[in-house]
Amino acid sequence: MTLSHHIRPVFSPVFGITGTIAVAALLAVGGALPAAAQSSAPANVPAAQPAAKRTPLLIEGKTSLYQRILTRPGATLAAQPGTAGSRALPPMSVLFVYGRQDVGERVFLEVGADSEGRTLGWIDGKDAVPWRHTLVLAFTNPANRDRVLFFRDRPGLLGLLQSDNLLVQAETWRRQIAASTLPPEAPVISIEPETFIDLQKQFYLLPILEANSTVLPSGFRTRTVKIASVTKDAAAQVSAPAQRGNPEDDLAKFRSAIVFVIDASSSMQDNIERTREAVDTVYREIEAAKLGDRARFGMIGYRDDPAKTKGLEYLVRVFADPNKTAGKAAFMEQVSSLHASTVSTRAFAEDAYAGLDQAIRAIDWKGFGGRYVILITDASAREGNSPLASTGMSTDQLRQLAQANNMAIYVMHLKSQEGRHDHQTARAQYERLTQFPGVGALYFPVEDGDPEELKRQVQQLSAQLVGQVRNAGKPPKAEEAPPAPAGDRLAEATEAVGRAMRLAYLGSVQGTKAPPMFEAWASDRDFRRPDVAAFSVRVLLTKNQLSDLQTTLRRVVDAGERGQIAPDDFFNQLRSAAVAMGRDPTRIAQGKTRNLEDVGLMGEYLEGLPYQSRIMSIDPDGWARMGVGEQQAIIDDVKSKIALYQRFHDDVDRWVKLDDGAGAGDSVYPVPIDNLP
Repeated sequence: MTLSHHIRPVFSPVFGITGTIAVAALLAVGGALPAAAQSSAPANVPAAQPAAKRTPLLIEGKTSLYQRILTRPGATLAAQPGTAGSRALPPMSVLFVYGRQDVGERVFLEVGADSEGRTLGWIDGKDAVPWRHTLVLAFTNPANRDRVLFFRDRPGLLGLLQSDNLLVQAETWRRQIAASTLPPEAPVISIEPETFIDLQKQFYLLPILEANSTVLPSGFRTRTVKIASVTKDAAAQVSAPAQRGNPEDDLAKFRSAIVFVIDASSSMQDNIERTREAVDTVYREIEAAKLGDRARFGMIGYRDDPAKTKGLEYLVRVFADPNKTAGKAAFMEQVSSLHASTVSTRAFAEDAYAGLDQAIRAIDWKGFGGRYVILITDASAREGNSPLASTGMSTDQLRQLAQANNMAIYVMHLKSQEGRHDHQTARAQYERLTQFPGVGALYFPVEDGDPEELKRQVQQLSAQLVGQVRNAGKPPKAEEAPPAPAGDRLAEATEAVGRAMRLAYLGSVQGTKAPPMFEAWASDRDFRRPDVAAFSVRVLLTKNQLSDLQTTLRRVVDAGERGQIAPDDFFNQLRSAAVAMGRDPTRIAQGKTRNLEDVGLMGEYLEGLPYQSRIMSIDPDGWARMGVGEQQAIIDDVKSKIALYQRFHDDVDRWVKLDDGAGAGDSVYPVPIDNLP
């Protein structure tokens, strides 16, 4: 991996800093030091000294969980406790604690890069943050919720959460922060960036130091989380806002790409023609508005595996790449050869996810702030467990892959009479596929499969997206609620999605500095809409750890399907793998995850985890009570995640090197917790 991301700060404390806030570096698992299964430290850390077999200190009250810490900026490594450090440690290093020693009023920690007994030296305790698991948070897009407030301590946060005046008081603090008039005695000390932060361009994550659950007066349950951030630059200090472009000027450069993914099976010719006609009309508006290349269109067709059915020509084909369609003439010429197949495919459900996967991976989206994929089909899609599916990925995996790349997927479902028995399946599937955070499903049925109605919807949607580009000269405000519904769901949803896209774009081009270390308490839910998450939960995995997880799961699933392990053992191995990723991913490589249930460690590993993946939350009794169909659904889900891990592995742009001296295997990827087994 050659890509190196320079990490910037995340938060803007309220002490004199206002405006849009750029990204910070955060503490993360496996960052500056290699995975525990490896034996060498990076180039800028002294080589570990051979030592007698030792084990790290245990977390208090635990019998198998070791103490680990995260290094603050400026941490140095010394040969003996109390002496001056001779070598600097990279911020965000994850180290195991082997010993503690008091020197006067200071505490020093003996640390090692792994749990195999190889120690590195001693660091001052003030340069370390205890970390009990490997889960981290990332902001969701703030376009359709209020910005998160950060509190000095948990009592201050709880006081607000239990207040009858919650929304009014929170809004008062936000206004005071914006005006730099927040009283020094206020429990609030910071606020979330105004614009969305793209992990791909400005890498950051928020390690969870503590977490508790509380019930709001409304009856909703929320978690209060203590989080930390740290900049990679140890010399970073609180500063005035960084010089950056005017938001209006930045948004004047906002570009959108709209890629149609069209079912090109035998029943779709009229719909292909109407889609072309609609885009032709919209292109005329683009040219009349003199938008140049700020709005581009692309088109992908999909059929079926030509090796299985003669005459189909292709499974997926990119007819028009938005990077290569500078105007109407170029686009229309490139899509003129797209037509419906004269040969029937192997089933009514089509391989739509092959087309979507191609749109996500084959198109270079870097130059576009607005990223829209519009699926047009008259059939449901083949799920990953179908023997006819080429991707092996499920609906949920495709949605997560699109969201990880800041894309919105729309589906225009032609409800033709021929497909009436498939309509319910398709709707349920596509409503899940198109869920956009804070907006809902971007699923729009076309009754009776009417080609003219499809043309109207395509033209309306395309024109609205182009209009957003034309009007993107005024920065949206994250704290504003989306417009009230006016009866046109397509227009309302698209406006909300567009606001999110513009916030993401602004966040990618603007920035400011923050303190090198920041710790605070926050609620993981929006105050105004507690059903909306303010954060997404991630596990930052090294390339080696992700490979180990994929290999382990594939072996477990293969063995289970061959009947080589009993159903109970199969479940225990899957759950142990998932839990280990939340606690200590290196245990996967060490082969210790298989015994967590048998040796009675599962409860200890689960205890204190603030968030859990689906299989973590199922106990052995619950698994045994499931029917064969329910169990098979979980197995299929795990298999589709194995396929998704390969997509993560191949997604070169999103792997991050936290330490320039680390090897490619120590690059990290922020894997959503829902992508664990």
